[in-house]
Amino acid sequence: MRKKDPTVLESPDLVAFISLFKKINPRPFKRKTDNRIVFEFDDDVSEAVDAFYKNVPVNISDYCKTLKMIRSMIFNVKAGIS
Repeated sequence: MRKKDPTVLESPDLVAFISLFKKINPRPFKRKTDNRIVFEFDDDVSEAVDAFYKNVPVNISDYCKTLKMIRSMIFNVKAGIS
């Protein structure tokens, strides 16, 4: 059985929601083709993406805290801190 490819996303808003909804942390990295910071999820996140676009409610303070953590990851990767 072939291992499933990880899901790579670049939207901090979507990544924060997925992280909160699935209770998993993404792995940030700098994409070689365009030097953008993107996030990789090893798990299947299609259910969480659907929930995001269906406007499923989440706790706003938890979402803001998670979004702040995601943005911090972006700045740390840009600065070369892992």
